Amino acid sequence: MMRRSLLVILGLWLVGLAACSLPFSRMTGPGTPESPTARIERGLMDATDLPFGWSRRSTGVPQDQMDGIARYRDYQGPPRYAMPFVRAGQIIYLYANETESRTAYKALVAENIPPASANKWPWPPALSFPTHADEITVGCMAWVIDNIPNKACSVIARYGDLVTVVDGQVFEDRWLTMAQFRRLLERVDARMQTIRQPAANEERVPTSPPAMKRG
Repeated sequence: MMRRSLLVILGLWLVGLAACSLPFSRMTGPGTPESPTARIERGLMDATDLPFGWSRRSTGVPQDQMDGIARYRDYQGPPRYAMPFVRAGQIIYLYANETESRTAYKALVAENIPPASANKWPWPPALSFPTHADEITVGCMAWVIDNIPNKACSVIARYGDLVTVVDGQVFEDRWLTMAQFRRLLERVDARMQTIRQPAANEERVPTSPPAMKRG
């Protein structure tokens, strides 16, 4: 009788163990849904998109954000501390639908390339190339920083329910040239195309809480 009771207890324990491990295996197995944040992270630029010596300066949640979620990465060129204005970065915004992303795209274009000074932000011929974007605006404004001529370039593009902004300081013959910036944009465009459609069973995009401010 005691032996039978022990077998029953052991059997119940094994059943309970299997029941507890099943949800865990579903959470960590190959069928795990990709979160909206993970989808965005796959689309962000990395150091391999930039010339040798560039490094990530910061990453996180952008300061200005409407509904949806967003992440950014900012990179610093060499020499990292001597020339803080040598930088490039990207923000990706993910919205619940294309109606929201179209509205956000227009607002971001107006914010980054103000209509009143749009003539000062021409689209350089060197940055004209085929893209996968549904809408795209490019502008580069001439600047002089520390007696070094450069162009402040901004690119705003929409890919379905995603909107991305890429910006950076572009120089004639050092740190980040126009050809290197174009290569960055081409690689970003390819990445954005890969995340245009969510992975299978992706979670619904939430409306984010008030965003943390970017430093």
